[in-house]
Amino acid sequence: MEEIDEIDLFLDSQVKTEKELMQEKCEKTYYATSSQVRRDVMRAVCFLGKRKEELLKETGLDEAALKFHTEILISADFLSQDEKGVYRLTELGLQVLPRL
Repeated sequence: MEEIDEIDLFLDSQVKTEKELMQEKCEKTYYATSSQVRRDVMRAVCFLGKRKEELLKETGLDEAALKFHTEILISADFLSQDEKGVYRLTELGLQVLPRL
């Protein structure tokens, strides 16, 4: 489990302006889509969704790399994982998909 230090607590306690929140969202979006690997993961998930095993096979990534990239996509609200472990594109992810 990740430890939270005093700096993280301080930063999390600061109220952010709407402009700062929008800037953060833009940065997350750019970072998530700036990687060819993450774009490939989104294309592989596509409209029907994919299980981890299918994504590992289709992308050629190892489990650690897939976890790294899917966590970034989830954080940017492009991807979700349901209770059965299936990765699915979110509404935002579906909107971005045709532009990848």
